[in-house]
Amino acid sequence: MTYYQTLGISGADIAGATALAVIHDLKVNGNSLDGLPQILVSTGKAGGFQVKMKWGDSETGFSLSDSEAKSAVAQMKASRAHDPAIFDRVQEALASLEGRAR
Repeated sequence: MTYYQTLGISGADIAGATALAVIHDLKVNGNSLDGLPQILVSTGKAGGFQVKMKWGDSETGFSLSDSEAKSAVAQMKASRAHDPAIFDRVQEALASLEGRAR
């Protein structure tokens, strides 16, 4: 687990906040995957974070700024709910995975 001292969050925290958004999308829209995608977090080349979602041989992802990642983790820890600010990107990435998995 990578801990980002200056932000007070870890890669696992960011993956958890992303997973909450995936689960929210599953509740609201359902999906065609037989499970949940793997979520991987790394630092972006220009700062921030790259969040990748993988299903089988398919992979897609999106970027989060430091402040977006910190906010999503804070939302997760405070209310155990997804952060609406990142939901559209998570939903778009998940839809892309579904389209490739068919």
